[in-house]
Amino acid sequence: MENAIRTKAVPAAERSAILSSCCGFLGEVTLTDSAIIILFAGMLGAGDMLSLLTTSVLPFFNGLCVIPMAYLVMHFGRRRLILSACISASLAYFAAASAPFFGEWKVTVLIGSIAWFGFSLTGFIAGWFPMLDTFLTRERRTGFFSRMRFCHQLTATVFLFLISLLIGRNPSIGTLQGILFIAAVIFCGRGFFIARIPEFPVQQKESFGFRDGLLQAIGNKSLAGFSLYLFMLNLASSGTVPLMLLSLKNEFHAPDNVVVLISALSLLGMLLGYTGVGTLLRRLRLKRTFLLFHAVLLLGNLILFFPGKGGTGVYLLIAILIPVYSFALAAGTILASAEMMELATPGNKVMAMAFSGTFSYGASGLSRLLSSLLLGSGMLAAEWHIGAMRVCRYQTLLLIYTAAMLFAGIFLILVPAVFPRGEYCYREH
Repeated sequence: MENAIRTKAVPAAERSAILSSCCGFLGEVTLTDSAIIILFAGMLGAGDMLSLLTTSVLPFFNGLCVIPMAYLVMHFGRRRLILSACISASLAYFAAASAPFFGEWKVTVLIGSIAWFGFSLTGFIAGWFPMLDTFLTRERRTGFFSRMRFCHQLTATVFLFLISLLIGRNPSIGTLQGILFIAAVIFCGRGFFIARIPEFPVQQKESFGFRDGLLQAIGNKSLAGFSLYLFMLNLASSGTVPLMLLSLKNEFHAPDNVVVLISALSLLGMLLGYTGVGTLLRRLRLKRTFLLFHAVLLLGNLILFFPGKGGTGVYLLIAILIPVYSFALAAGTILASAEMMELATPGNKVMAMAFSGTFSYGASGLSRLLSSLLLGSGMLAAEWHIGAMRVCRYQTLLLIYTAAMLFAGIFLILVPAVFPRGEYCYREH
């Protein structure tokens, strides 16, 4: 009887989780990872450093705080912490959209509100995967993650496509502020739909306390090796898309609606990655799929290093390359999420996932944070030359990313799916 009830409840829980993800992801992308926030910050008076910094706050805080938040999950419960985090993040979102009302403090309010938003969501991240693990079986994981990320990516992509068509070449700050307020209202749906997910009994109760759980996660060689690879990969790859959006605006002087359109195309590439990863996995198997995505990210940074001097041709080149790059990023996250859940030790799921997430999210934030600091420090030459080719500071960062991706390739030897060792055995997720 209990199994029959669970069988009926799981699809409803998955639907609510997907709807929650659609609302939450649309809001997150608009505030922390799109051309909208870069343009909005620039209009408020933020320079390159602060504009790029707005895209680094969320993943950086996720990496910094997700382990302490896992402690709260273990003591207060997944659901309670997730809902509290959603309420706090929603308030921060409205504060960020209100930044222009604060006069000379507007940039400070914007950055502070985004930091508050990012910190709040670390509680959500710490509880999200453990909550999913209460009703997702191994057989349903990859399919669920693909459906969820396809739906939330489609929602965000359609939203940004519509915005790019409506705002025109030079939108006012009031227009962008209105967009942020709309996105903030939609973001509130994350908590609403999570509250509709029924509570399932934990399939494998946590057997470790905070300290012992952390030590056990560190001692899980397969998980630790995989997490270290994710750190190096994300450190080398996560800054590329926001950097190119900033470059389009400030180096190539693209119209604002073109920048937003390419931002939407990036989301479209991610959407295709979420839907296409299953087909690639069936044809290439896990090892070759990991290697393929690493190669695509490496070549993407290298090709974007040679964009030309601007104009329609450059816009078209970037509009093609960025979706391809985003495809590899998105598809890779599906594999990473499924592998993380597989490698996490039963009885230590909360801490193991927080441990792995610290490496993954932290590297994404650190990549963008370091890039913003380099742009703001003046350490990068405004321009230099390779023969007759002029190289700007944005291209210099792309060259650094390319070298970092080459270095990250060394760490593939630590990925159990690529080089199996010990008790690791690949399973279809």
